[in-house]
Amino acid sequence: MGNFLMAVQRVSDFSLLTRLFLVFMLPWLLAFSLLAQTPEAVKPRPPVTQEDLAMTDLPELPGAPAVCLFYERIDDREKSERSVFKRIKILTPAGRDFANLEIPYYAFLDEVKDIKVKVYSPDGSSREVKPEILEKIASKLGESEYRIKTLAIPDISPGKIIDYEYKIKPKENNPFVYILGDLIMIRINILLMNLTMPDLYSSLGVSWDLQDSIYIRKARFEFVPDRFIGIARKDKYNLAWVANKLREVKPVIDDKGLKLELTDIPPFEKEEFMPPESIEKISFKVYYVEPSIKNSQAYWEKSTEVWKKNYEEFMSGGKSLNKEIQALIGSETDLETKLKRIYERVQNIKNLDFVQEMSEKERKNIKVNDNVIDVLKRNYGYKNQIARTFAALARAAGYEVYLVRVVSRDEKFFNANLPLFYGQFDSEMVMIKMGNRFRAFDPGLPDCPYGVVYWPKTGTAAVTFENEQLKFFTTPSLSADDSTCRRLAQLRLDGRGNLSGTIRVEYTGQEALSRKFDNREKDEIKIKEILEEELLKKLPEGSQVNLKNLQGLKERSAELTAEFEATVAGVVHQSGNQLLLPVYALTNSRQYPFRSAFRKYPIYFNYPYTEIDEIKIELPEGYEVETLPEARSRDSERAGFSLKAQLAESGQLLIERKSAIKKNLFPVSDYIHLKEFFDFVQTRDEQQIILRKKN
Repeated sequence: MGNFLMAVQRVSDFSLLTRLFLVFMLPWLLAFSLLAQTPEAVKPRPPVTQEDLAMTDLPELPGAPAVCLFYERIDDREKSERSVFKRIKILTPAGRDFANLEIPYYAFLDEVKDIKVKVYSPDGSSREVKPEILEKIASKLGESEYRIKTLAIPDISPGKIIDYEYKIKPKENNPFVYILGDLIMIRINILLMNLTMPDLYSSLGVSWDLQDSIYIRKARFEFVPDRFIGIARKDKYNLAWVANKLREVKPVIDDKGLKLELTDIPPFEKEEFMPPESIEKISFKVYYVEPSIKNSQAYWEKSTEVWKKNYEEFMSGGKSLNKEIQALIGSETDLETKLKRIYERVQNIKNLDFVQEMSEKERKNIKVNDNVIDVLKRNYGYKNQIARTFAALARAAGYEVYLVRVVSRDEKFFNANLPLFYGQFDSEMVMIKMGNRFRAFDPGLPDCPYGVVYWPKTGTAAVTFENEQLKFFTTPSLSADDSTCRRLAQLRLDGRGNLSGTIRVEYTGQEALSRKFDNREKDEIKIKEILEEELLKKLPEGSQVNLKNLQGLKERSAELTAEFEATVAGVVHQSGNQLLLPVYALTNSRQYPFRSAFRKYPIYFNYPYTEIDEIKIELPEGYEVETLPEARSRDSERAGFSLKAQLAESGQLLIERKSAIKKNLFPVSDYIHLKEFFDFVQTRDEQQIILRKKN
């Protein structure tokens, strides 16, 4: 038979419930799985028609390079597999790119099986093809890898039709118990259940992205649920769904599962600076919900009550916690100093969510933490356990403390109609009252500076309990001053139209924290390449940079400084006895966004930010300044800009520039204003400083 794999519980949230589940429910699951019935036969796929073979263009989207004639996806929990079928027609030479199919999958759990490819020629003849299979790691967290297989099909030309099909099944050699992050995975040689169950009242069945990069004429989706969930929850589950950006959808739900058929799905086209794709893509989620839940309000109240009960149990420490506090702060009375000591203590706890790799022996030595005392004693824990430990210690020290569950907005926004508490509220942070205001802390992020919260947890939906009352709110947002990138350039203008010298870049706030966090697993050579490439993309084409010094990368601070030797290429043009120098030479035209006259999606930046440039330019011998552009500035609630050029007493040119984006999310209606702002900035940056030869 197949395999059985279930993410039973979040260790930090449900360790006691996990044990009860294992003791009482696994025998039922084993017995019931043997009685699983075979679902009815799948509806046959449509044949390739003469109309399909003769098609040379797509009337619904003229000029399209390719079209998906039919797409089918079946997520069958009883058969422990996902089956995918795609039929793609190549319409133009550019459409040959769509002959390479990408298959994403979790390599630590699953494998791709039963790959089949058939190619139809315009005359109706067909042939089986063995594709070249390439594979790459798309992302990695600890030991878990998210991989992409690419099926490359040779000799594909316009007019041909390609049928792809494959299945994703569980690997046969997974261990009986597998710990991934703060999930406990349990595998039994019966069948696969791809289900997480930290939430007592609901669970995600499947999530379908309905849009592709090409037009889809017809699509069929099917979800066959896990039959034993009714036994596991001692009641019959309800199967429900929620759609995003999809109108007049009418899925069929019966005792065999859910079926959804669609036609004419437009391609998904990305835009620069858009919200997470999950917000804007047409999608469909199927979930299980406990029958006693009658509306969303009841769901959120029950789910958050369970969360509160759990974290209060986990944060209990009694006398042991008081002893820890006494050892940490002693006779110290200053509130800020005491809290910094507590924060430093928990930041030194090994964060298991961000461990790159563990040996089998190390993994076996990891024990379940039932409470904060276990975390402190063993000095390891998962991110939410560490957040709770900080909250418990601060509360024991006399602070007014609130544990907060947040929706990380890097990949999603909160959807009140989707009853997935842990699937949406995926992280915890801590808020503490200091004087007359609340301060936010992010202790669950490795090496996060004191008093700084990583940007996905800012300005996002959150839930906490205040005076035993459930409270939904939005976490504090960042301002443009909270994240700055300051460039200090000392350059000399040579006779070949280049500027050469040093550029010192000082990152603070989120600008520093995001670079540190994103590169935490990379070595110094790779980080050097990344920072050099980042600066090169900003400078004119042909420029050269060499990172000579990097400070603050491994420090627990919101500061990072990089010093470069740089040559800024070809920025000066000669006209007779004059030299023309753009007032802001450290950029190129690609750095100005929003070239399109129209916008489809809202505008989304990760966080507000400020860029500051202070540029000193030593003039070439024999030249003097003839004309300086007039100083200009602009300021609004959306953005701000100022630019000034002057001649210093030393004879150097001094350019001071400041640009700020003051919010991170703008509606589509604001696009015209943002586009006009960046057009204004580009026009001012390209103004010329005129130098002339001295008489």
